[in-house]
Amino acid sequence: PTLKLDMLAPANGFAHENAHDALADVEATIFLARLIRDRAPAVWDSLIPLSDKAEVQARVLSGQPLCLVQYHMGRPTVLPVVGCGQSPDNPTMLGVFDLTKDPEPLLQMDVDGLVKAMQGPDRAIRTVTSNKMPAVVDMSLGPDFGIAAMEVARRASQIVQDGSFAARVGQALAQRYPPWPAAEVVEARMYEGFPSRADEGRMQAFHAASWPERAEIVETLEDDRLRELGRRIVFLEQPNVLRPELRQGLDAWLQNRLKGRDGVEAGRTIRDALADLESIVVTETNAAALHDIGLWLGSQQPQGIERETSQG
Repeated sequence: PTLKLDMLAPANGFAHENAHDALADVEATIFLARLIRDRAPAVWDSLIPLSDKAEVQARVLSGQPLCLVQYHMGRPTVLPVVGCGQSPDNPTMLGVFDLTKDPEPLLQMDVDGLVKAMQGPDRAIRTVTSNKMPAVVDMSLGPDFGIAAMEVARRASQIVQDGSFAARVGQALAQRYPPWPAAEVVEARMYEGFPSRADEGRMQAFHAASWPERAEIVETLEDDRLRELGRRIVFLEQPNVLRPELRQGLDAWLQNRLKGRDGVEAGRTIRDALADLESIVVTETNAAALHDIGLWLGSQQPQGIERETSQG
């Protein structure tokens, strides 16, 4: 079995001659999607709604047994499952119980025991993430799991009715997958959310405006990430159009980025670049370039940083 597009598409009748070309890959994906839609409509109709994370959460937390398909190292695992908990720190993270296993031993476990039950290839509790379109579909689409339907239903009911078990599973999920620490620099926050429609319009207006107008538009942005990045663009190109207090704050930002700050990772500093330069072996072919780079880095050093290289 393979999930590789350049093998699946030709095997199913698509002339995939330009595999890995962007447009050809899109066309091959559309071809396969239509094939699934037309020849396996029940599968298609069950999967498509899962692009909405609210639908995923509703299904998993419905208390009904579901068929879960997961892939690891190219191998599919198909299991009957039932939702058994939700992380209190990250609502998109859900626990599901493998109904081929007897739930009785786990129902009395503490949080640490449940964390262990989430580990290993034969784990009893698996994790699904609602914003990653997990394949949790109707049991009728699954294979014969080798266990009677009545027993699957009994185990699911036993799990669903134990509210304290669900709470402990949620705590175990939070303990096993703690949330990422808050980012200290705006560049690391770019995936926190999409701009609003209003901000999208303001960004377009920003790029079409004069520099004084851009300085005004930036301050109307709702998203503080966009506001910060917009201010930087104006500061680096036309700082004089910014209000003095903003310019002063951005001066401090630039010095921090060049010199670095204790405990804050924000990209390569001048000191880092000089150290990298020192590590390069000088040869006849690169000596002149290294000399010029060293001179340029030296000219960029903020006041207070001593030269740390002999280059140049």
